[in-house]
Amino acid sequence: MPVPAVPLVLSGAAATRPDTLRRALLGVPSVVALALAGCVSLPRELPQRVAPFSTARELDGLPRGWEEVVMRRDLPLTDYRLAELDGHRVLRARGRGASGLRHRLHLDPQAVPWMRWSWRTRVVPPGMCVQRTETDDSPARMVVAFHGDELDLSMRDRAVFELVHLITGQRLPYATLMYVWDAQLPVGTVVNYARTSRIRYLVVESGRERAGRWLRYERDLVEDFRQVFGEEPGWVDSVGLMTDSDDLKVDVETWYGDIRLEARS
Repeated sequence: MPVPAVPLVLSGAAATRPDTLRRALLGVPSVVALALAGCVSLPRELPQRVAPFSTARELDGLPRGWEEVVMRRDLPLTDYRLAELDGHRVLRARGRGASGLRHRLHLDPQAVPWMRWSWRTRVVPPGMCVQRTETDDSPARMVVAFHGDELDLSMRDRAVFELVHLITGQRLPYATLMYVWDAQLPVGTVVNYARTSRIRYLVVESGRERAGRWLRYERDLVEDFRQVFGEEPGWVDSVGLMTDSDDLKVDVETWYGDIRLEARS
C-alpha cells in the first residue's frame, strides 16, 4: 500500500496542528494497522490458542476472539466471513480492500514454535509485489506480532513507534513477521517494510502456479524470527491474517483454514 511522504518525527507546534496529524494518519496504512497489538488486556487474560474457523457454529460471522482491524476509513475493506468450502468450514476473504483480522494471544514461541495453517486463493494478480510500496498487495498474509523492549530499537524505529502512538493511541509490537504470498519474489525472500524495519515480510509462496488449490504450511516461528530479525523472539502478542489489493484495485478471493501454534513433537 502506498506510503505518502510524511514526517517521521512530529514535535512542537507542528505535532498538534490538525492538518499535520491528518497527513500523518494517511501515512500509516492498514498493514501497520494490522500489526498494532494494543495493550488493553493483561497477558494472563489473553487466550493461549487461536480460535478455529472449522468449529464455528454459525456462518457469515467471525469466531469469538477474532476482530477486524481498520485504520484507513478512506480505503475499501476486505470482506471476511465464515463459509463452507470443500466440505469444511473456513474463513473467506474477498474484495479489493485493505483491512485485516487479528486474534490477540499471549504465547511463548519457545514452548509452541510450530505455526501451522492452510490457505487457498483463486487467482494471484501478477503485479502484486511487497518489495514496492505502490504494489504492496498480497492475496494471502499471515501476521505474527512479537513483544520486546522498545529501548533496543533504533532511533528511526522509535520515531515511527511514537508517531503511530500519537496518531492511534496504540503502540506497535516490538516486531511483526508477515508470511506472504507474492506474485514475483522467490520463496525465502525477506523484505523490510518501507516505513520501519520492525515489520518484515517472509515470502512463503510465489507466483500463480499453485493458485486454486489448498496449500498447507508449517513454520518454526523461533527459527524464522532469528533468520529475519537476527535475534531471539519475545512472546507472541497476536496472530492475524490479511488479503489486500487496494493498490492494484483488483478483486481477489482467498480462503483460510485453522491456524495452530503447537509444541515440537
